[in-house]
Amino acid sequence: MKRLFLASTIMAGCAAVGTQAIAHGFPPSGVAPRASCTALTGLTLPNTQILSATQKSGYCNVIGIINKRVSTQDPDHFTYGIGFALNLPNTWHGRFEMMGGGGTDGSLNADPQGAAGVELGQGWAVAANDGGHEDNANNVVGGHQDDDVNAGGSAHFAIDAQARRDYGYNGIEQTATISQKIISYFYGLDTVYSYIMGCSNGGRDAMMASQRFPWLFDGVISQNPGFNLPQAGLAEAWNEQVLGTLSTSTDVNGQPFIPDTFPVQDLQVASAAILSACDALDGLVDGIIDNYHACTAKKVYPALAKYTCGTGSHGNTPHGGTCLTTGQVDALKKIYAGPVNSRGQRLYSNWFWDAGIWTPPTAPGAGWQLWNVVTAPVPGVNTAINLTLGAGAIPMIFQTPPVVTPVNGPNGQEAFVFKFNFDTDAPKIFTKTAAYPESSMDFMAATSTDLRPFKSRGGKLIISSSVNDGIFSGAAIARWYRNMDRRMGGRAEDFARLFMVPNMAHCGGGAATASFAGNELKALTDWVEKGIAPDRIVAANTNATSPYPAGGLFDPRIAQNFPASGTRPLCVYPKIAAYKGSGLTNDAGSFACIDPGFRPGGDHDFHDDDDGRGDDRH
Repeated sequence: MKRLFLASTIMAGCAAVGTQAIAHGFPPSGVAPRASCTALTGLTLPNTQILSATQKSGYCNVIGIINKRVSTQDPDHFTYGIGFALNLPNTWHGRFEMMGGGGTDGSLNADPQGAAGVELGQGWAVAANDGGHEDNANNVVGGHQDDDVNAGGSAHFAIDAQARRDYGYNGIEQTATISQKIISYFYGLDTVYSYIMGCSNGGRDAMMASQRFPWLFDGVISQNPGFNLPQAGLAEAWNEQVLGTLSTSTDVNGQPFIPDTFPVQDLQVASAAILSACDALDGLVDGIIDNYHACTAKKVYPALAKYTCGTGSHGNTPHGGTCLTTGQVDALKKIYAGPVNSRGQRLYSNWFWDAGIWTPPTAPGAGWQLWNVVTAPVPGVNTAINLTLGAGAIPMIFQTPPVVTPVNGPNGQEAFVFKFNFDTDAPKIFTKTAAYPESSMDFMAATSTDLRPFKSRGGKLIISSSVNDGIFSGAAIARWYRNMDRRMGGRAEDFARLFMVPNMAHCGGGAATASFAGNELKALTDWVEKGIAPDRIVAANTNATSPYPAGGLFDPRIAQNFPASGTRPLCVYPKIAAYKGSGLTNDAGSFACIDPGFRPGGDHDFHDDDDGRGDDRH
């Protein structure tokens, strides 16, 4: 899980991106290079080494490294630098795309094709980088490696302040700037349109670019963005500690064993309970809660009570696939309410209730189940992503100064998560020291709502997010968008639009209409280059049949109306997709984007001025 790629979001709609004529007098037929590919190895650029330039079928592949150095701050004195790859098509059509990273980065996509998978083939120049550090000594950017299993593992790079900056924001700016210098030399023309697109940490990269480097990109696509990753890290620790109270055994590191706390059949029960409360709120029972703002605790709690063993109407056998224990129900309530400190002050966000808490076997994806409970049933080993990828990031990257721990063992990264103190450790996401002059919120968070510079230079931003993907709260990105809209005088839609996707797992997958990357990219290029703003994005589902059972715990109408092998519209927030009352339920044309009447406040919301500092009462 080092990189969380777009997975299933690239499956549908990619061919729809197309190659449009570029403005500003750029030749419609494109331009050919004015120099040979191999000649690029002799190009002199600031603080940059071109390590290789190889002609491939249809394009030139360039590998390089920016600001290569030996760290004096890292006790291991590892070598660091921003490794990058740039693909230059034989016929270029004026566009450049920077691909965002993923996870904690640390590996270079040495042959970048584009975040939607088609851009290079359509004549775009495409770049990617490694986030300023490398996890594999056999990499293509110099053979250096900066992992230390006894000191942070793959997050060891965070012991170096410059490596933290490179990972947080500097790598994107440096790679895009150097790439465009190479493009200008290679073709003899400057880039006409510049884009960035990424998911997860790559979505954070994209939002960061719009806020910190508003001049770099004309168009930005941010998918499932970890725009406030340090705060989301607090929720990772909170969730695992809550689940840990249900554990009846320990793992190989002596920590609570989580997989048994919510077996798959129990998550299926939870999904059925949430659907029973909220599926019909959008006017169609189909396994998708489009009216997620209306799916409040006041509606969900009574449904959970009906599905509680012994006191509800769905059986008495714990883990039998029909009911949840009282402890499980209480745990879900605490998790979905979000982390707080001992004074009840909020530290991150609440979460929307969403049926994607369960991942049906025919609709795989990195959703709530994989982040919080288990990724693979390995006896005695916690494999939830929060306790693998997250357990390295929480002490090393999100704490300042970094808390250097071994990866495994009784005092390892897992132990840090389970012993995390929400009174004394949580504030350290804001801490600065002489050795680390930027807190994790400084170098990682993309939470600014002042996008005036980006808007002023004509930039366009599309954000797409799961309603609840298990790692980043959909309620958090919706709240940020509302705050930004207010900051921008209620005119956010002039340059920025948010699209929410129910049931979708992290960066794609799940029982959702999760395939839309190509259509999303076309929507952005049309907006940037033609001035056509998207009012909806059509998304597809790739399941041949409904991933939900046709009966049992689930309303039989779900299997009947689920959009298997079909499409649905993603609507501009806060609008939602609503069935028109006739037509196929797997046809986007049968749905309209309507205003559900949401207004901030209520038991599902809290003050929109939340910043994660614990100022708001739970």
